[in-house]
Amino acid sequence: MIKLEKAHIEEVRGIRKLDIDFKKETFAISGPNGSGKSGVIDAIEFGLTGQIGRLTGRGTKGLSVAEHGPHVDKTKFPDAAFVELKVFFPALGKSATITRKVSSPKKPKIVPADPDVKAVLDEIADHPEITLSRREILRFILVEPTKRSEEIQTILKVEEIGDTRGALNTAQNKLQLALRTAASQVDSSREVLQRHLQIATFQATDLLAAVNQRREALGLPTIEVLTADTKLDSGLAESGKAPEFNKQSALRDLKALSDASGTFPDLGKTEATLILSGISRLETEPALLDAFQRRSLIEKGLDLVDGPECPLCDQLWDDEQQLREHLKTKLAKSEEAARLQEGLLSAGAELGRHAARLLGLLGQTLKIAESQGGSDFAKLLADWAKDLGDLRAPLINLDGLLGLKDRLINGWLEVPKELSKGLAALTGKVDAMPDQTATLDAQTFLATAQLRLGDYREAMRKKKTAEAASTSAKTAYDAYCRAMEEELNSLYDDVQEDFSTFYRTINEDDEVKFTAKLTPSEGRLDLDVNFYERGLFPPGAFHSEGHQDGMGVCLYLALMKRLFGDRFTIALLDDVVMSVDSGHRYQFCKLLKTHFPNTQFVITTHDRLWAEQMRSAGLVSAKTSLAFHSWTVDTGPLVESNVEIWDEIEAALAKGKVETAAAGLRHHLEYASRHLADHLGARPVFRADGNYELGELLPSVLSRMKDIYGKAAESAQSWGNIAAKEAAADRKKMLSSSSGASNVEQWAVNKAVHYNEWANFGKKDFEPVVTAFKELLDCFRCTSCQSWLYVTPRGPNQESLRCYCSAFNMNLKVKSK
Repeated sequence: MIKLEKAHIEEVRGIRKLDIDFKKETFAISGPNGSGKSGVIDAIEFGLTGQIGRLTGRGTKGLSVAEHGPHVDKTKFPDAAFVELKVFFPALGKSATITRKVSSPKKPKIVPADPDVKAVLDEIADHPEITLSRREILRFILVEPTKRSEEIQTILKVEEIGDTRGALNTAQNKLQLALRTAASQVDSSREVLQRHLQIATFQATDLLAAVNQRREALGLPTIEVLTADTKLDSGLAESGKAPEFNKQSALRDLKALSDASGTFPDLGKTEATLILSGISRLETEPALLDAFQRRSLIEKGLDLVDGPECPLCDQLWDDEQQLREHLKTKLAKSEEAARLQEGLLSAGAELGRHAARLLGLLGQTLKIAESQGGSDFAKLLADWAKDLGDLRAPLINLDGLLGLKDRLINGWLEVPKELSKGLAALTGKVDAMPDQTATLDAQTFLATAQLRLGDYREAMRKKKTAEAASTSAKTAYDAYCRAMEEELNSLYDDVQEDFSTFYRTINEDDEVKFTAKLTPSEGRLDLDVNFYERGLFPPGAFHSEGHQDGMGVCLYLALMKRLFGDRFTIALLDDVVMSVDSGHRYQFCKLLKTHFPNTQFVITTHDRLWAEQMRSAGLVSAKTSLAFHSWTVDTGPLVESNVEIWDEIEAALAKGKVETAAAGLRHHLEYASRHLADHLGARPVFRADGNYELGELLPSVLSRMKDIYGKAAESAQSWGNIAAKEAAADRKKMLSSSSGASNVEQWAVNKAVHYNEWANFGKKDFEPVVTAFKELLDCFRCTSCQSWLYVTPRGPNQESLRCYCSAFNMNLKVKSK
């Protein structure tokens, strides 16, 4: 994989022009909401993958990288929008530059375009999951088991497992349907044969008794054993085979259809009523069907909820909880619709079985009509049989049943009006035929019996084939599910162990015995977590939202570790860590530093305190962090403080823009004062809203630093370290003599002299102000690494004043007497 070295961004999203030196290290970008932090993540993601996650997927209809990737002022000039990234390849030991324009996102310029470089970048482009936003972290936690399975398998690039399982299940269901159809055909052909033989039970002894009675009348040898090769009409050829028409059998077939016609008004009435009731409910409650059809969309929407604005339709609700309840109600409706669908399909399948039995009767009547020259009635029967055959398909799916509403109301069989008349005429015609002689009757009886036995045997063969196919499909499906579960269990065991370890790390103060269990099954992935050793429960059962967010981040990290292993070298976390409880953020820094020492995290946050905590914990430094103080559509993100601030001020003064230089200096002083107040433990007058004025912070910081230097000198004195005592005294003297310090009252504290007053200065008047404050702030920096000085440990019992590189280190602990 890769690490980011540098980024140059122009006219992408809300950024006009920005350069960031990531130094291949974990990097933090902080700033208030709307200051452009996420724009940096979007730009990096675009540079690496050619996509911008927040512009794709559900809830983003009408959005595209082409139209909404460029800055709003450059939408007609997409060539102006581009990202240039310099990346390092740890496994290859070399760097490359990738430049990608919004106008041609699939055609990046890569230098050098070596095959190994392109291969790694192609892999990165195939892994958009390196970016995690706050709205996505709960998609693994508070989500249906089936959806969690899909999401996690997609991240682990094993979604083909679920796809294969789904394909096998679909095949199994289709073959089970084919088996049921074949079984219905066996039942129908057996009924036809039984009716001809006039036997009550379908036993070999009864069948042979009926057949042998006719064979004996013809002087043919009796059949002792019925085998698969037995021919009931064997020997007829020698005595002259008669036509395959038996008057008495035909009359019985016609009577069977006539008797059945008496049941037509009530045939399937219960099932049709149930289906119509279901259709009526879906019509009166359209939200029920709508919820069912949009179930997956609603699940995704619930995952994306982050505030009172609906992620699916942008509608603003009174509060987030009300929106969540609305979406959960829709999900419950979809589950109800699923149960209703199951009932409808079951009723439809039963109607299909009724149709299959009726088709068996029609088939025999049609043969009789055709043999007797009744072409009109034969066509009526053929058309009706075709209609009933075509009807079986829509009876087995929901859309098909919905389309049959009118037919179900008017009579689903749609019995032809001329059926009774035609059937009576055909019956009369057959009945009027001369009775067959005993010899002819026996001959036609055996010929017809053999024909129908052949149909039955063919139906049995088809059923056996369908049975074997269905059994094989079920065996394959079950075997695949067992193998899948074994493999996924092994995979999820690793994931759940890491997940539990990570979560215990960030909650080591109260959940040191936390455990989790991921349980895969057919298309599902259940997640249960330990709640203070009271048992395993779903995450949403008892844990707070903050803990659930922490679980989401930990599970994400566990999945990325499992996916990439040692190649997990980069992750973009967009305001994600904000979700971790404030009391556990130092532990979160510990987690990243301990378990992912070789991973570069690019972390954005709108919480200034969290940004400071990351620096205090050593996760990032002054050189690997950036702060935006605001954003405008014309300028893009405005950097609060950076190493080039003095160069920017000097450049503004060179152009005579004192107002620009004054604004930059004021912002930098505000930033530095807040930062140093936290690092040194300064004590300004407490404000509940946390909005301290520069005039409240900077004097407090000066006073605190002087006090610290005094303690350092006192400590050195107690230890007899004269050199350290003199060094502390010199630093205190330098701070006191700084012209910036001596003019704080005049330039910073006095509210009448804000930077808007500085803007009225001339260039020569303002240059001394800049020099004085630069000299003052240098008193708070290490001359080697340029980092701000800070006291450690945090709290009342401080032991040293130091910098990040340890070149500056003054002891504050007095020798005990």
